[in-house]
Amino acid sequence: MSYLRGMVGKLGSLTLLVLVTACTAPTVPVKEADALTKGRSIAEAAFQALSGQLRKAMTDGGPSHAVDHCSRAAGALMDSLGSVHHVQIRRTTDRIRAAYDRPDAEETRVFQEMLDTWRGTDPEQVVEHQVVIRPDSVAYYRPIFIQSPTCLKCHGTPENGLDSTALVRIRERYPNDAATGYALGDLRGMWSIRWAR
Repeated sequence: MSYLRGMVGKLGSLTLLVLVTACTAPTVPVKEADALTKGRSIAEAAFQALSGQLRKAMTDGGPSHAVDHCSRAAGALMDSLGSVHHVQIRRTTDRIRAAYDRPDAEETRVFQEMLDTWRGTDPEQVVEHQVVIRPDSVAYYRPIFIQSPTCLKCHGTPENGLDSTALVRIRERYPNDAATGYALGDLRGMWSIRWAR
């Protein structure tokens, strides 16, 4: 009798193990090159969409209108693109404008590495995009540089392109803003794109 109880117990455990294994999705292997390609493609799409909207807002109403538009529409645009690509898309930095752009611990570490490389003494050293592969997800990080004088209208200094009407609107919408004071070529932040494996 105890033999039968033991067999039933073992069969029950085996059945449970089979059920748990069958219900658990296998981890999909991720190649770093594929993740870099996917991340780059999504970051490019996000950049094109966002910069297109900001150019239109700038044309329609100038820099202060672009600040208003960005504060209302940028998050929704990133969420919409994220849904299309089944990813989470963020922009983050060490000098944030909007509180929702505050970096988490990993983003802080990666962006600090980018800053250290950018501030390094070797002018040939390039700040690269990178991938972090976790057991359950993938994270792609890409630097964002101030590439155009237009960027300085909302991120420069009063002496270097910062538009006075934009500054008024920034102070109204973002009382704790730290995202001005940049010059052309500066490392402004990074794209943070994450998806499940």
